[in-house]
This record gives sequence, C-alpha cells and structure tokens, in this order.
Amino acid sequence: MANEVHLKQTSVKRSDVENLTDTSFKYFAKPIEQSDPDTVEELFRLYKKLYLELPVTGENSHQVLVEESSKVYLQEGMSTADIQPLLNEVADLRKRLLEANEQIQNLVNAK
Repeated sequence: MANEVHLKQTSVKRSDVENLTDTSFKYFAKPIEQSDPDTVEELFRLYKKLYLELPVTGENSHQVLVEESSKVYLQEGMSTADIQPLLNEVADLRKRLLEANEQIQNLVNAK
C-alpha cells in the first residue's frame, strides 16, 4: 500500500480545557426588551374588533363587562345618596306592578 496515513492522537485533560476556555454562555446580540402589549388602547381596539362576537349574557359577555365597569364607577363616581332615589323608584314601580297584577287577577276571577 503506497498511500499510508499515520494518525496521531492528541488528548487534553478536561481540567485544562475548563481553565483555558470560557464556557459561560454569551449572547451574540443584546436581548431585546419586550414591552407589555396590554394597554388601555389595545383593550379598546380589541373590544371594537370583537364587539359583535361577545354574547349578551353569560361568561365573558357584555353583561360581565357592564357589571365590572359599574363596580368601579360606583366606587369612584357615585355615592349611595345618588343611587337611593333610583332604588326607591324601582321599589315603588314594583309595588305598583304587583298591585296592578292583583287587580287583573281579581277581574279575571270575578268573571
């Protein structure tokens, strides 16, 4: 065989490699800081986009949005003094409706 290849094995101790080379991880480029995409503007952009897809009642619905927003509005904007006249009117209307239904029932039973 005319073409002989001679191989020479060179070995290096692991301790020598660790002492001579930096094995810590480094970035090739500085990492880009991610900004938080959750903003008020993004909320309203999504609300306008998904407005018709939201159910009227139930979980994740217009009703839930109104209830949650009302909690904040009532805590910051209105006092019980502002709401009490409305509650009194609702109670009065319920009472009048009940009386009207009783009159209707009495007229039906009288025939």
